[in-house]
Amino acid sequence: MPTTTTSTTDQDNFFAAFNRWRGAREESRRAAIESSYLRFGAPDETGHIAMPLSAMHPGDYGHVISLDGDAAVRQHLQEMGFTAGTQIEFVRSAPLRDPITVLIRGYQLSLRRREADAILVRRCPPAFEGE
Repeated sequence: MPTTTTSTTDQDNFFAAFNRWRGAREESRRAAIESSYLRFGAPDETGHIAMPLSAMHPGDYGHVISLDGDAAVRQHLQEMGFTAGTQIEFVRSAPLRDPITVLIRGYQLSLRRREADAILVRRCPPAFEGE
């Protein structure tokens, strides 16, 4: 009668490798957050970090604080829905990091990186699994 010890060992190896990968992914995310502390300062008392929209990562959420740039740029961004207090989600970035896609007011909007540099946001603190 054959035994199934090899399949159990294979499953154990698979789950061990998966858990190592997941742990490395969490560490990478934590390192990115710590580096943003160094670049943009420590979070405020609510855990939010003020930064330009272009510095966010896919999956990050935030709220618009203010708009920079000349009057025409600010007017254009306001017409697209970027007003103070509006919630945004950073959806994705193109392979060469330009353009970026955000979810704002229920629709996806693609912006050039220089336009995203003019939008100052408060990034919400990320929620880690198991914390």
